[in-house]
Amino acid sequence: QAHILFKPTVDQQKINPELDETLLNGDFVVRYDVKRGATAGDIQIVNGYFVHYFAPRELPVFPKNVIFVIDRSGSMAGRKIEQTRDALLKILQDVRPADQFSFITFNSRVAEWKSSLLPATAENVASAAGFVQTLSASGGTRNHLDTYINRALLTAVSVLDKAERLPERSVSMIILLTDGQPTSGE
Repeated sequence: QAHILFKPTVDQQKINPELDETLLNGDFVVRYDVKRGATAGDIQIVNGYFVHYFAPRELPVFPKNVIFVIDRSGSMAGRKIEQTRDALLKILQDVRPADQFSFITFNSRVAEWKSSLLPATAENVASAAGFVQTLSASGGTRNHLDTYINRALLTAVSVLDKAERLPERSVSMIILLTDGQPTSGE
């Protein structure tokens, strides 16, 4: 049980400092966390943003081999690609030195950022953040998006299959970031 007390001052309630009218003008947002169970990870979606808890505190930390497959088709333009960039930049802040990662993007073609997984060194993470900041959405229609989702995912699987010297007891994963749904085909 929690109690939240909010007592805005008269100045905080004013629409404009020069006017005598008062009105609570804005959102009152309370963010909190509760005890999470020992799961392999949660995804929470709030106001169009998502948070993925990769490693709850209760579990031992395993090195991760992660490939992010990112939709850059025209339907991702605007807020969606901005949210994708923001989420990826946050995730990059949380990677550990034992982790490895890469990016694959797709619209009307599939493109690999690098040809293999990179260790999460400070230099590689900084390079990745620079890449993420350049992500934009263009091209690719919904009619053919299913083909490119499939190709991009198969490319990611291939990168993981070819990866050498993966850390012992590491966990490999592919994270698909898209707004599209296949219209036909695989």
